[in-house]
Amino acid sequence: MIAWIIDSIPVWLAAKFFSNQDSFIKAMVATLVGIIVFATVFAIFTIGLAVFIGPLASLIGIILAFIGLLLVFKLVFDVGWLGALGIVIISVIIFIIVAFILSFIGIGIPNLFHHI
Repeated sequence: MIAWIIDSIPVWLAAKFFSNQDSFIKAMVATLVGIIVFATVFAIFTIGLAVFIGPLASLIGIILAFIGLLLVFKLVFDVGWLGALGIVIISVIIFIIVAFILSFIGIGIPNLFHHI
């Protein structure tokens, strides 16, 4: 639960750049539904296509799952496809910066930046 709240913060901050309908609750919904959609689409297409096209199924599964994630952000935040892509990109950048700062001071994801 706490991880879900923390993971929603970068999405909420990124949505402020692209949407007038940015709220923390919407960011939490987008984060939760986005993870569910991504995992479901990836699993269905990867497992379903693996029999027919082999290892290429994983690549197709990731691409289709990412499009599903963009669709979730597009619908939740009422933005276009580019706005949804912007939210994803900015939220990942914010997450990486926060994770780096936290790991630098000894808090956060263990060994994430151990080799830097």
